[in-house]
Amino acid sequence: MTKLVITHGNSAVSHCAFTFDDGPMRISIDAWLDALEQGGARGTFFLTGEWFDRYPAKAREMLARGHELTTHTYHHRRMADVSKAVFFEELKLAELAYQEATGRPAPTFMRFPYASYGEENLDWLREWNYLLIEGEDTVDWSGPPSSQLVERVIPHLVKGSILIFHANEIAKETPQAVKSLVQHTLAQGLAIVPVSELLQADGIRSGERRWQVRFKPTFQDSIHLEQWKRVAGDEEWRKLAADSLVWGSPKAPIGPGAYSKWLQMLSTQGQSDGETRVVARSFADQHWAYACASVRGDALVLEDFATKEPHADALVYMLQWAAHEASISGCEWVTSTQDMRRIHKLCEQLGFEAEIVLQEG
Repeated sequence: MTKLVITHGNSAVSHCAFTFDDGPMRISIDAWLDALEQGGARGTFFLTGEWFDRYPAKAREMLARGHELTTHTYHHRRMADVSKAVFFEELKLAELAYQEATGRPAPTFMRFPYASYGEENLDWLREWNYLLIEGEDTVDWSGPPSSQLVERVIPHLVKGSILIFHANEIAKETPQAVKSLVQHTLAQGLAIVPVSELLQADGIRSGERRWQVRFKPTFQDSIHLEQWKRVAGDEEWRKLAADSLVWGSPKAPIGPGAYSKWLQMLSTQGQSDGETRVVARSFADQHWAYACASVRGDALVLEDFATKEPHADALVYMLQWAAHEASISGCEWVTSTQDMRRIHKLCEQLGFEAEIVLQEG
């Protein structure tokens, strides 16, 4: 049986993990990333749901740069002090924020703020098949000078160690210390790897959880149906890719070659099988939204979508199109794994019966 609380990795393997809690809300996290990357290290960041909601683009960038992200509750609460209902609400909200920010399911390993937990909290974690990651507290939460932090941490740079740092406004000296510690670690022949790799070396595979919003389609009158058309032809795909690349979709690539990768991703969605359709909302000679949808069982699944404008009505038009499409296709539900909380609220306003549920499988 896998241990619930993990404090150390495999001491026979020459690697360790640098982990960082919280996520700075008033300053950039780049100093921490640069400190790791100057030595080719990858960190694991335990970030609050509030941070994911505020910095979704940075979260996607960090993943693209090879770092590992997971959750640290939503509001950074002392979890030993909350009720069971609040406990699971904090976990769920954090998972939703992670998934909406990154486009990925949330990993099922986390860390409690302040190491605040009791046996009852561990029992609750087991219900959702979570692992709790602890380790060696560097005490950088007290804001020590970088030289003092380096001196304190060096004795703990051993095989399998998990080091707990912070990425927040108090631990401003931590990036400078991490630069030195990365070099010390590499000089000892230790690789700095994500926590998931540390777990795998001990034969432990962490899981993941994915949520979906679903609503029952109800026919709506004002849906601008004439503006929604199926995407077809190379020229139309190229124009859609060029227009939508800058809309901020979590699935859109960044960096060199982003347009070519995005064009391939979009067009592949439209050609994947006969059940999948890609439609775009167009007027004034521009694309304003697209949706990739497929019928799976009794549901119209919104595999991917994006809108040019961030305001709610742009999403409302897409939901109304999806409700109409689901109705004529004989579907009982419309489902999506992105923008779930916003869709749920808008469905309430539109009079659609809606819920956010854990996705099976």
